[in-house]
Amino acid sequence: MKTRHHALTLALLAALGTGGPAMAQDVTSETEAKIEAATDAEAAVEAAKHAREQAETAQQAAVVAESISDTPAASLHGELTAEATAEIADQASIDAQAAAIDASRAAQDALGHKTAANHGDQHRAAAAGAQQAATQARIAGAAADDAADVAAAAAVATADATVAAPAVAAPAVVVPVVPVTPVVPVVPAPVVDAAVDTDVVVDATPDVVEFTRIDLDGNGSISRTEASVDAQLLADFGELDVDRDSRLSRVELADRAD
Repeated sequence: MKTRHHALTLALLAALGTGGPAMAQDVTSETEAKIEAATDAEAAVEAAKHAREQAETAQQAAVVAESISDTPAASLHGELTAEATAEIADQASIDAQAAAIDASRAAQDALGHKTAANHGDQHRAAAAGAQQAATQARIAGAAADDAADVAAAAAVATADATVAAPAVAAPAVVVPVVPVTPVVPVVPAPVVDAAVDTDVVVDATPDVVEFTRIDLDGNGSISRTEASVDAQLLADFGELDVDRDSRLSRVELADRAD
């Protein structure tokens, strides 16, 4: 009996001796899993927070770009460019919002895995899930960063498109010098007024001219045109025109008669 009792005692001690390290290892693994899950969950939450901030920045840039695109541009090209870049900013804002939502979901998953690691029996699996969720949150946060950068750049491009372009001086036009040809005035030939009475007969030899018959317009003087009805009178016109007013008065004709 004593021999059997000792054998059972030794077997129990052996079992306890081999199981002790295994139990300690399980406790260590459980603690590490909880710490890892908590760390990854915290990282996921921070990534989601950063993604939301970037989404807000992208949204503000899109609003600014849209406002700028509504202002008159200096040219049609500038107006079209501003509209296009404003649309790019708006789409980037939408992408940033979507990335922020993905990051928030990943953070929620990481927190769930953290809870499972603390209170469940699948500690290692929960820790692995938290790590994967944290990675997804970081990826979504990076996507939000990129979208915010695109939105900001598009807003700047929209502003640049509406700025008036510097005025370009027009090239000087060289006008060829054309020699000016002097204009020679055309002196019309003496015209006999059609109203001249054809019945008037003027004798070129007598010195006395019927003044009133030749003064057709009745202005008290005889012009060269009126004098042209008398060849001799026309020939003497320059000599008789003492005052050089191109008209013959009664006094000047009286001198001819003398």
